[in-house]
Amino acid sequence: MALRPALLALVVIATCMVVTLVAANSDLTGTSGSIAAGWLALHQVPITIGGASLGALPLLPTLVMIAAVARGCSRVVTASTPRHECWWVVGAAVAGPVVVTAIALAVVADASSVIPLSSPNTLAALAWVIAVHLIGAGIGIGIRLWRPIVTLLGVPDWVLAAARPAARSGMALLATGAAITVASLLASWSTVGMLVEAGDGFMGGLGLTVLSILYLPNVVIGATAVLVGSSVQVGSASVSLFDVVGGPVPALPVLGALPEQAGGDGWLAGLVVPAAVGVMFGRECARRAASPLSAVQTALVGAAAVATVFALLGFVSGGAIGSFGTLGVDLLTFVGATFGWLAVFGSAAAALTRRRAAPEEAAASPRRAPMPPAATAELPAAAETVPRPDRGDTAVIDAEVLDDGHQALPAPDSEPSTVVDAEQSTIVDAEVVVDAEEVDDGVSQVTDADAQSDLPDSRRTSND
Repeated sequence: MALRPALLALVVIATCMVVTLVAANSDLTGTSGSIAAGWLALHQVPITIGGASLGALPLLPTLVMIAAVARGCSRVVTASTPRHECWWVVGAAVAGPVVVTAIALAVVADASSVIPLSSPNTLAALAWVIAVHLIGAGIGIGIRLWRPIVTLLGVPDWVLAAARPAARSGMALLATGAAITVASLLASWSTVGMLVEAGDGFMGGLGLTVLSILYLPNVVIGATAVLVGSSVQVGSASVSLFDVVGGPVPALPVLGALPEQAGGDGWLAGLVVPAAVGVMFGRECARRAASPLSAVQTALVGAAAVATVFALLGFVSGGAIGSFGTLGVDLLTFVGATFGWLAVFGSAAAALTRRRAAPEEAAASPRRAPMPPAATAELPAAAETVPRPDRGDTAVIDAEVLDDGHQALPAPDSEPSTVVDAEQSTIVDAEVVVDAEEVDDGVSQVTDADAQSDLPDSRRTSND
């Protein structure tokens, strides 16, 4: 866990850097510095090249790194793993990349004299690396040990019930944002093709295409922000459901999906999607809750969880983009709108669904029917003998029902009724006959040599 993900990432980064430098007909001067800068960029550490700061880094490599760490931790941890060994795994998953980051920082500082690459802030770089690998390790171990963890922490059931609805609603919003991105790229295919051709040759166009794929999660998060009612800023340009402000943007093909003008009132139809997701989210919370109050609590907790995850995604997807300014979503409105859609529509749908389901469940549950009039018919004067139940050869219960003249038993075909008053109840005269063989077996169990060894050494009586 300490070395495998880090070394694999370094091999991939080194291969990409060497291929890029060779394709650009450049000498390999500063290759080590480029590899070190690639390691830092993989962990969202802002880098500065030629005086231009780049903080909006592609999210796809970072997500792949988190998935690799999570998979590695989940493979070495099981439900029977002691707690201290789980902490060792987390420590190893973080300690190895921290060592690699310290080496990378030293290499960047040394290469800054050869290539126009500035050293980033050391504490910020270490914090980003620790955060990325800590999230991956937490996800991997949580997949295996989430039941003992929630039991140890005493998490309420209505909080656990919000996990799956929250995950599904968040994925639904992101999937809708991805669909909007694909549709926008197809609608602006001519612009995208023109930006690819601006790469000056096959290798340049291939590089821009690969870079666009790496930035695709950033664009999807921006489309999701626009979907819920927030806005996206790309330098001086901005996009929202209500308005589009033009401006110069980087010549990256994936940014060709940005609309050139507002879509009019048709854009407002996009607000139906988060509302529908909120209603489905609330209905699923209601199915996992026992009362309207717990359903609303589950919906609120799930909405807060989705908003928190979206806040993290929105924060890491943006940053400085050199001379263009900044790229990213309006974080405050993104988080507030996400929580609002899911909390308002979700809690309302959860309460109504749970309230409507309560009478239906009560009607479906079995109830004791009242005693029908036919059941009050008097029994014959002669006593009836209750059939003996088949209980094998161990014991026989012989019962006789006697009528006291005040209350009769219900008819055999009627359903059981509620218990009547003790003064009006029938009298049952029962006799229990135990099989003699069972008595002999029970006596033999306390009279054999092994059983008598536990008795006192004094004179044994019949009670002993």
